[in-house]
Amino acid sequence: MTRDVHAALAQHATDYTVRRELHRVPPHAIYEIAFGGRRAVCKLATDPEGDPATEDRIVEFVGRETHVSVPEVLAVGSDHFVAAYHEGVPEPTDGEDEAKLEAWARAAGAGMATLHAETKAAFEHTGIFCADDDGLALRSRNSWAKTVETLLDSRREFLLGTGYADVATAMLAFVRDHLEAFMAPDVPVLCHGNWLPAHVGTANGEVSCVIDFEHALFGPAEYDYWRTVLPTFAVRERHDLERAFRDGYESVRSLPDGFDRRAECYRALNTVSYLHSLFLQDRHDESGTERQAASMRSYVSEALGELRETFE
Repeated sequence: MTRDVHAALAQHATDYTVRRELHRVPPHAIYEIAFGGRRAVCKLATDPEGDPATEDRIVEFVGRETHVSVPEVLAVGSDHFVAAYHEGVPEPTDGEDEAKLEAWARAAGAGMATLHAETKAAFEHTGIFCADDDGLALRSRNSWAKTVETLLDSRREFLLGTGYADVATAMLAFVRDHLEAFMAPDVPVLCHGNWLPAHVGTANGEVSCVIDFEHALFGPAEYDYWRTVLPTFAVRERHDLERAFRDGYESVRSLPDGFDRRAECYRALNTVSYLHSLFLQDRHDESGTERQAASMRSYVSEALGELRETFE
């Protein structure tokens, strides 16, 4: 792994300048650069969990196959990629401007639905993306439940050294015992996996640019939908914004039967992912991390108890 932005860029050009570090949260660091005379960014893996090479293939696929605006990829290596700066990149949202918040929610909902509509059935099965010599490939499984098991297995393996692997183990047991809770009700689509205000820019009622595809996978649309709605609106009890997002989504394509019933399944599944991120990103002191991790464990335990009753 390169881990040094200069060494990464030198693989592609001599005409470059590293202007500043924009963001550093494991497993990536992002830099603003000048590259071949163009304003650009470089995303570099800082941990084996990072996979910019696959993310690059996803960005190129979305740019080629859909009307969703993404940055132009300029260069790619095994642990980094360079993309041209995009004027539509998300800007910080004024939390006090209700009109802007509602406009973002509605446009982002329609934009997500567009991504889903234009990538449905691009691959035969659900699965996890990877890069190969021909571009974007899929480590596919024959069911969505099996793909979820693959995700949880990786989370459990990472959490083994933290004392919280039991949370992923419990979620995995629920999935295996209640396959109907994760029966994909519609044709699989490309799910961004982190369709949040920091990654989705909007302008004039439309999505202007989407970045950060590192969590993307191929699965049911409801996975992507709840990955956005639950942390962005539901946790803050912003039901008005949740309604605007849903209206935007349904203006493009409909949501499947049983969609709302499965929301709590995804809330529990997402919490296991957040637990993984908590330890991977290591942004808190030891006591703060432990406090949040314990809270997540408690939530998942209670949620699974209720879900078992729901899906009996």
